[in-house]
This record gives sequence, structure tokens and C-alpha cells, in this order.
Amino acid sequence: MKIAIIFPLKNQTDKVINNIKEKVIPYFDKTGLTYSIIISPNGSEKEEDDRLRLLVKEISPLINVLPLAEKAGKGLGVKLGIEASDADYDLVMDADLATDLSAFDKIIPELGNYDAFVADRDMKESDADHGHLIRRLAHSISSSMVRRKFQLKDIRDTQCGFKCFRHSVALKMIATQRHNDITYDVEHSYFLTLNEYKIMPIPVIWYNDKDTSIPFFSSSRTFNKNLRDIKKHKESYILKKEER
Repeated sequence: MKIAIIFPLKNQTDKVINNIKEKVIPYFDKTGLTYSIIISPNGSEKEEDDRLRLLVKEISPLINVLPLAEKAGKGLGVKLGIEASDADYDLVMDADLATDLSAFDKIIPELGNYDAFVADRDMKESDADHGHLIRRLAHSISSSMVRRKFQLKDIRDTQCGFKCFRHSVALKMIATQRHNDITYDVEHSYFLTLNEYKIMPIPVIWYNDKDTSIPFFSSSRTFNKNLRDIKKHKESYILKKEER
């Protein structure tokens, strides 16, 4: 069983380098699993990207830094990372490791049994810091709205950045992806739900990163606009029987 650990990245060179070196490699070395690390930079400044490539050479040959996609969008970074994977499962996480790696402890014994593992900050077993009041309210309202709008039975928290997909399923999933901004998470959840893939929610320890690169209010406007587009194109996310 091989795992590809995918980091979509916009700048944040120091964070991703330190976390890979100090946390990710030590953790996955102990699991006994075969793994690789894919960094998928998109929208980064050229100087940051050059520095990233120099620093990676000092760490491990297991790390594959993809060509810089100048067009920004976390969804694009995730998509390119999955396309570059040759693993059995693709584990997507944020550079800041806002989700504690202990979440993967719950996935290991279930590998092979599920098509997707989705971190859920709202499970009662989770310990999540959503930051200031406005962000907590926004998370609660948007999560409820998305669940109702798209009837996501097994996924309550679409926007947590920690998810693991069976690679064969992930390839089909990204082939239906229409958006490269943060709305891609809803698309992926909708695809998995519509095609009745087996999903396991995962309780997590999660903290709010005050240095997030996603502008809250402007992204909210785009988010709502793109939700309407996703719903409008429901049929495009449904696979034919022979494709499943």
C-alpha cells in the first residue's frame, strides 16, 4: 500500500519545509507504509518557488516538487498533485498542518475498506479551534447550507483540508472538477456522494491558522457564486455505470 502525501502550496515555503522535515517524514516513517511527498505550487511568487526547490534538495529524494502553476487556486494545486500521484491513496493536507497528523492513525487500519476519508472538525470527538466569532459563525452557517443544498449524507465538513482518496476514485473525481478555488472541496464531496462511494468521516485535532492565504470575505462571495454553478451542473458529476 502506497500513500502520496499532497501539499497544494501558495508561497508558505518555510512552513511546508519545516513541517515535512520535523513532522511528516518522522510520522510516516513510523507507519511502515510506502509513501511519497508531492508539493504542488500554484500562484506562488517565483522567488519563493526557487527557494522551495533549493530547500527540498536538502531534505529527501521522496519529495517531488511539481512545476509552478502560475494560475492561483488551491483546487488546481490539488488536481495537479493527484494527477502526478502513482499511489494507492492520495492524502491531501495543508502546508501549515492545521490538522494534526494523528488523524491518519484512524485511517491506517481502514485502508482498502473505504474510497475516501474526510476530516470532520464538527464531530463530537474532534478538538477544533475555529478562531474568532465571525469565522466560527461562518463555518457553522456555510457547513449547514452546503449539507442541505447538496444532500451530503456522510460529509458534514467539506472545507477541512485533510482528506484521503483512493487514487482510482480521485482520478475520476478531478476529471469532473470545474473550479480551482476553495469550492473544489464541495465539488469533490458532491461527486463522492452522487456516485455512492464509501466515505469515512474522521475526527481531528485542528487549529485555526491566522496566516491563511485565503481572503475570507472575497472568497465567500466567490464560494456562493460557484455553489450555484455546481448545483446547476449536477449531471456532470454523475458517472455512467461502466465508469464506476
